[in-house]
Amino acid sequence: MTDHAERSDHPGLVHKTGTKIFLHLTKTAGGTLKSALGNTKGLSTFFVYGPQDVNRLKEGSPQDYDMIYGHSLYGLHTVVGLSDASRYMCFMRHPVSRTISHYYHLRNVDQGPIGSRIRTSLDINDFFANQSHWEFSNFMVKVISGIGNGRAGEGVNPFRLAVENIEEKFDFVGFQEYFPISVRSLSKVIGKEVDIGKDVNVGRHSFKDVHSSTLARIEELNQQDIRLYKFAIRKFL
Repeated sequence: MTDHAERSDHPGLVHKTGTKIFLHLTKTAGGTLKSALGNTKGLSTFFVYGPQDVNRLKEGSPQDYDMIYGHSLYGLHTVVGLSDASRYMCFMRHPVSRTISHYYHLRNVDQGPIGSRIRTSLDINDFFANQSHWEFSNFMVKVISGIGNGRAGEGVNPFRLAVENIEEKFDFVGFQEYFPISVRSLSKVIGKEVDIGKDVNVGRHSFKDVHSSTLARIEELNQQDIRLYKFAIRKFL
């Protein structure tokens, strides 16, 4: 296994520390990035697809991997028994476009109960006027704070907690809208050349079918995510 890098107070520059945990936020070009990281020479990776993989990490030696990547909440290092020296990473996307892309992905692809429920609506406008789903409302704050689809404890502000986690525990935040620049920064942070090798599938969807009232509703539902996105842009871009 390769030596890990240590953290520096300057974004994009790191020194020696523990295992990297890359939080895959849905619809931020994570599939493309996962493939690239899995093929990065000298980088030992473990991919988390569900609870069974978390259990495998808990029962094994998670510290043997340079990077753990997947759909999980902040706090995974504690769950699998890694030390507080573990460092986090993620890609973000503007919350409005992320939410719209995520909606269409679930509607068109997901064959589980969530996709089935979404398909009961006439279209995206009907859905946001009459239904809800936790991943469409401040999803990035929920993941990065570690709160997830639950209630924050008394006196806990999920947005503030997400900011504190980024400030104290994240070595890197990239942005789908600036994907090539962010990938170059990621390569510097991990000390390995991450080669994407193909265009990113950004899940493009036309906004022309999204009513202005629906856009306003999505913005309303994601005010904390918009604030967090702007904070991360200032810090890491």
